[in-house]
Amino acid sequence: MKRMCARLMALGVSISLLFTGSACSLTGDGKSSSTITPGSSITLGRVVNKVDDIVEKEDSESATLVGVLTYLDTANDMTHMLDIESGVEYEVPYSGGTDIRSAYDKVIADSSMELGGIYDVYINKSGKASAIIGNSDAWERNDVSRITIDENNRKITIGASVLFYEENTVVLSGGERINIAKIVDQDNLVLRGIGEKIYSINVTSGHGYVEFSGLDAFEGGYVTIGKQLFSVTEGMLVTSPVGTYTVEIQLEDVSATKTVTVKKDETSKLDFSEYVPEATKYGTVNFSITPDNAILSIDGNEVDYTEPISLEYGRHYLTLACNHYEEYTETFVVNSSYKTKVIDMVSNGTGTTTTESETTVDNTSGYTVNVQAPTGAALYVDSVYVGIIPCTFAKSYGNKTITLKKSGYKTVSYTISITNTTGNLTYSFPDMEEASTESETESATSN
Repeated sequence: MKRMCARLMALGVSISLLFTGSACSLTGDGKSSSTITPGSSITLGRVVNKVDDIVEKEDSESATLVGVLTYLDTANDMTHMLDIESGVEYEVPYSGGTDIRSAYDKVIADSSMELGGIYDVYINKSGKASAIIGNSDAWERNDVSRITIDENNRKITIGASVLFYEENTVVLSGGERINIAKIVDQDNLVLRGIGEKIYSINVTSGHGYVEFSGLDAFEGGYVTIGKQLFSVTEGMLVTSPVGTYTVEIQLEDVSATKTVTVKKDETSKLDFSEYVPEATKYGTVNFSITPDNAILSIDGNEVDYTEPISLEYGRHYLTLACNHYEEYTETFVVNSSYKTKVIDMVSNGTGTTTTESETTVDNTSGYTVNVQAPTGAALYVDSVYVGIIPCTFAKSYGNKTITLKKSGYKTVSYTISITNTTGNLTYSFPDMEEASTESETESATSN
């Protein structure tokens, strides 16, 4: 491989990297701006190079390159291979005489080569592949989902396993190249690599969306789609794996069931407006708070909690403040006639002698994430509606699924990773792709 690169330099061949991207900005503390990858480098740029200048002698025993198959045209005997060492993508033709084999040395047809597969490619002096053989050192992991992507360190965590990806790692969905930021928890993946490096990711089963309406009777309840469980919120848009699911929605003794079919990158609609909400109901909440001199505010109003408090059914926002303790905030749901809520505030270590808390300090508290583009799109964070862009939501660390929805455009999701650091963040996502009228479907059946 070093020999090949040296020859390329001697010939004056220009090497262009596969990924060149239009970036969105990520700003911390409102002072400086830097680019993150891939949460910001959403747009792909591709340069496919001719293979003429890297021909080998026909008797060469070493592969000309080890590449990821990114494109296959069996009608015209053409492949595109991305060299994993240099990051250059080459147009590699082949012929009926090309020796094509799997990594297990089994002869296969050209149509059996897999996009995202890693191959040893031997190129003869005529500029065609004399052999394309599955790389014997490459591994493959199937049926992978819910990966954690660390954009800053190009690290992927799968359960207890930690792997790394490259700037030029190939990510495919339906045969098309996508950015790694478009992978969400609901996608089913095939990963391929060598050693600790991932060189290709193939989305074998993608995701679609379920848009809910008419939820007045179930506000504060829960909805399940397959194995996913969500709190019911107004105007919710759920990202779901493709497939047909029974959707169950419930609030206390009121429940409803419908069937929905989720198609890749399409939005299915579920309307529950036929269920009429009951008259306003109230529940009694008995608060048990430590320390007992903490100040409690509910929905922005300070309240006396020495006696049980009557609250309307639904969501409420509470805050607790007390000297020498960390401020406590929570959104809770009242959906029963009586409940006891126990809250133990955490000492901040000032004014008293305490043991060090093992709880991770949340450095994101009090900061915001500002989304500036695409303007006019509805923003959802982990299926919960936030607002119309430009808009802002509270910053919290971890992976977030960002979903963008706009009339006349294809709904799209991105995964962003927010680190546990101080400072506000600003994101701008690419322009959305126009959609045909068929991309929005109503595929719900009431049971």
